[in-house]
Amino acid sequence: MDKQLTLVVTAFIVITAIWEVFSGRTRNGRKTKQDWKVAFLATLVMVAVQRPLMLLLITLGLTNLFPGSAGSLAWLEKQYFWPTLIAFFCIEEFIHGSFHLFAHSRRPKNKVLQWVQALYKMSHRPHHLAGGQDNKGQLSVTQTFVNGWAWWMIMPNYAFQLVCLYLGLVEVFLIATAFKGIWAAQTHVNWNWDLYFHNHPWAWVRKTMWGLSHIITFPTQHHHHHSRGPNSAKNVTATLAIYDWLIFGTLAIEKEKPEIYGWRQKDDEASSVLKRYFFWDVRQFMPGGAAKAKKKREEKLAKAA
Repeated sequence: MDKQLTLVVTAFIVITAIWEVFSGRTRNGRKTKQDWKVAFLATLVMVAVQRPLMLLLITLGLTNLFPGSAGSLAWLEKQYFWPTLIAFFCIEEFIHGSFHLFAHSRRPKNKVLQWVQALYKMSHRPHHLAGGQDNKGQLSVTQTFVNGWAWWMIMPNYAFQLVCLYLGLVEVFLIATAFKGIWAAQTHVNWNWDLYFHNHPWAWVRKTMWGLSHIITFPTQHHHHHSRGPNSAKNVTATLAIYDWLIFGTLAIEKEKPEIYGWRQKDDEASSVLKRYFFWDVRQFMPGGAAKAKKKREEKLAKAA
């Protein structure tokens, strides 16, 4: 089942990526060579390094701390599969949304929290970089699994997934993560199919879509999360918009695509895949850090000249 579900998610991403290419959604600066390269690098590291390493550390930790705990919740899956699946999905999505929101929130006053948030901002930044410096970049399905090198290690929802897997919720883990992966991928595809319903000539269709957008996260909602502007801190959930609506207060429903995608890039990020993905200077995301970094770059350029 693991191989089959992985194949389904992979096939969906590959097919929609090909569709984006042949439909012209990657032309005219909407997607650059750097975008393709960083998507390949981030996905490769996630599959080959981050996820196996996290599972290894969790397995070693729980085996030593709680001997015999492996598979201890398998009975829960066997006796109450659907309630367990729903609970797993809702808890995982809430954890993901909470910490994703933290990465986008205003800087906290506490110094320790400032450093923690700076790490989150640094790690999440690659996910919001699209295209080049001409501001023509747009969201693409290959951006689904793009994040910085530390993201997988600091997002608790990934640890929650793998702990549940270790405890025996194997089918629940596989089905829930596969569904979430496909849904997250389709919200990144450059198609915005939901706009057809948001702008439908029949009022009842528009109102139904408006209501559903309070419960489920649709493509245009996530596209606006990738926009440059206030909506970048909105729609932080991957699947359940009801958390954005009722808990986080971050729901934003729009009826057209964003005008500009992605955060402003530094020159080295736009020209180097490695500097975009392996950026490590967390100090730049602390108070005054960006200004200090800019001053240092200007001083280096002045010396070089």
